[in-house]
Amino acid sequence: MVDWNFFMSYVRGALYAIWLVWPWLVGMAVLEWVSPGRKLLPANWLFNTLYIPVYLTVASLALYPVSRLVEPHLPVNLLRVNLQAVDAFWMGPLVLVYLLVFDFLFYWFHRAQHSWPFMWRYHRFHHSDPNVGVTSATRHHWLEEAMRYFFISAPLVILVGHPEAVLPWLGILIGVEGMFIHWNTRIRLGPLTKVIVGPQYHRIHHSFAAEHVDKNFAVIFPVWDRLFATQHLPVGDEFPVTGVAEVARPNGWRLLLPWPAKTA
Repeated sequence: MVDWNFFMSYVRGALYAIWLVWPWLVGMAVLEWVSPGRKLLPANWLFNTLYIPVYLTVASLALYPVSRLVEPHLPVNLLRVNLQAVDAFWMGPLVLVYLLVFDFLFYWFHRAQHSWPFMWRYHRFHHSDPNVGVTSATRHHWLEEAMRYFFISAPLVILVGHPEAVLPWLGILIGVEGMFIHWNTRIRLGPLTKVIVGPQYHRIHHSFAAEHVDKNFAVIFPVWDRLFATQHLPVGDEFPVTGVAEVARPNGWRLLLPWPAKTA
């Protein structure tokens, strides 16, 4: 029997997550329509938009039993970080270190998604998007969040505990950055491209051009790509087409099955 109160708590959580970032989401979306980096595909944009609350809800439901089962057995905050006791001067550097560690873990998780056939089968839905835009930020298979827990969330809990409980805006910052890097705009960061990931840099990662395949895995700091030889710095107005050649129907339901179809 379905526990509807339990289910609706996750629906409310998903809607609250959207509420926290909606000004950035709407603002970026409007600018995409006014001045897109590449011509928008309205049907695909609408699909991604409608999928946002579905993904946030179902992914949370899939993650809940995993975290509930594993987390009680994890050592927590081995580095003894107490953000509540940190003065304002040290808060900035500590947050920067946290984001560097987060991005380092995400980098290797992301590489695994591309190199391990099992994980690529799920991640392919994200990459099948024929024209990446701000709504692509949550275009993930609903089981990816449970996988990400073991690569990113659990190690962070072990190292520093739950900093988002003290600094809830950290989660908002990471969420907005996720939308920013998928933004369908030709905004250039210039010299900052070597410092922080932007839309042009990340779009290279979504390209299926031979020279772009398996490049630019970092989502916040390009330094990891530079250190591990997976970097392709965009040149000039480089803003490639996106998608996956093997996927004929990028919005097909078979890509969202618990065991996604190999071809679609």
